[in-house]
Amino acid sequence: MKGKNAGFVILLCALVSATVAVDHLLHAGEIYGGVRVGEMPVGGKTPEEARRALAARISELEEISLAGDSRKVPLSTGEFVQGYDIPATLERAYAVGRSGGVLRRLRERIQAAAGLRIEPVVSVDETRLVRRVQELAAELNREPQEGGVNVRNGEVRVTAARAGYRLDVRETMTNIEEAVRNLSVEARLSGDRRRPEISTDEARRAARRVQEAIGGGITLHHAGRKGWTVSEPALGRAIEVSPRDGVLQVSLDREVLREELDEVHAALTIEPENASFVVRGDGVRVVPGKPGRRVKMEELLEDISRGVFLGRREYRVRVEAEEPELTTARAERLKPTTVLGEYKTDYTWDTDPGRRANMERASAAIDGTAVAPGEIFSYNATTRPLSYEPAKVIKNGRVAYDEGGGLSQVSSTLYMAANYAGLEILEAHPHYAELPYITPGFDTTVWFGALDLRFRNDTTGYILIQQWQGADGYNHARIWGRPNGKRVTMRSEKVYEGTDERGRRVTRWVVYKTVVRGDRVLYDGPFRRVTYRELAPAQKTPSG
Repeated sequence: MKGKNAGFVILLCALVSATVAVDHLLHAGEIYGGVRVGEMPVGGKTPEEARRALAARISELEEISLAGDSRKVPLSTGEFVQGYDIPATLERAYAVGRSGGVLRRLRERIQAAAGLRIEPVVSVDETRLVRRVQELAAELNREPQEGGVNVRNGEVRVTAARAGYRLDVRETMTNIEEAVRNLSVEARLSGDRRRPEISTDEARRAARRVQEAIGGGITLHHAGRKGWTVSEPALGRAIEVSPRDGVLQVSLDREVLREELDEVHAALTIEPENASFVVRGDGVRVVPGKPGRRVKMEELLEDISRGVFLGRREYRVRVEAEEPELTTARAERLKPTTVLGEYKTDYTWDTDPGRRANMERASAAIDGTAVAPGEIFSYNATTRPLSYEPAKVIKNGRVAYDEGGGLSQVSSTLYMAANYAGLEILEAHPHYAELPYITPGFDTTVWFGALDLRFRNDTTGYILIQQWQGADGYNHARIWGRPNGKRVTMRSEKVYEGTDERGRRVTRWVVYKTVVRGDRVLYDGPFRRVTYRELAPAQKTPSG
């Protein structure tokens, strides 16, 4: 039995060998049929015929057409293909079925008969190919355009949606390389279309909602009278269209709508007038305040914001009374009734007309100022908005001319009136030198932006400040308020007199203050310590 099997194998091998030999003789000098280089058939051709066909095909590959996303893009292969090795490629093709053992050659010939693809020998510059495809991506990529609605001058326009595109660089490179190895003049652009979230249809639906909301504008009336209209363009400016989850939300921007209703607001609004105080004869009288009126704007905005999308075209404007911050009743209840403190300083010592004019202006700005309980009075905040004449001031230890000379005499006068009124002094700054118009230690200087006089109304009612430049030669300050039971006395004592390192006169003063309420002493002792220096020798005349 074993002998029979061995004989069969030997016979089969002989038959295969004979078959291969016969096939070799029949195809001598030709590439076996069915062999392709890439997608190009070369089977049945002699190496020379295949060479000519292959060279012709390669000459056609100077440009590849990249197709995809409804477009075609030409691509020059010379930018990245360094060359085909035709002899080496044909050697591969001719070797099919002719190399290796009998079984291998037979298997390759069978494969060739069914169609066998051989890759050409080709050199590709990967770096250049990457760069070129990235350039293509920059040219072809685009963001999707969302559908939208634009409202301008009352005209509603739809922005059509458009899909975006993003090229897949790596996959497109693979496709190009396959085309090069297939000797194909076409390759596929690989990428993704990017759909917009807001479609054109949704934009059209939103546009209809906008048009329905602004169409014809709206009319507003008060007390049965039609008085104002908001036109389509004006209403359109307040329209807000915003995307949310693939839908365009249409609403009214209330702040923009508020601006469009400025005319209505101005026509119906009456500002309330605070009650005030005025000195008449020997007392303070209340000047009654007046209530105002304001539009119930938030209610109106809400009404319009809902109504325009329901087709409403007419709206009622409602108003409500607005009380002043200081009503007449409160002013009567907290009215100043007595003089708490007063002081005066002589201004005739300096005849400079600019200085006197400045004192009159500052005094007039302060006169009639009412300060609520707990509020702080600032001299600079009250007097700074005015313009002043040049006059003598103390600056860097010398007398100089500057705008506002004389203001410190007004502040010093008021400072002492506030002290005698028993008010809480928050800020005060003595002068550089002693002054001829006031007791040393009783003065305070001011300088806009740097030095201020500030005191707090720590009483239970309003205080009213009077200040004036009297025809009697004195600047007067008087503070009215509700009786607080305080009695204040002040005195100043020189505690040192000498010279500094430059030989200039230096004095030091201590101001003592006593505050009594009824039989109780609230304070009795040093209140302020002040050092004065002599002015520069060339200009010894001191001034505030």
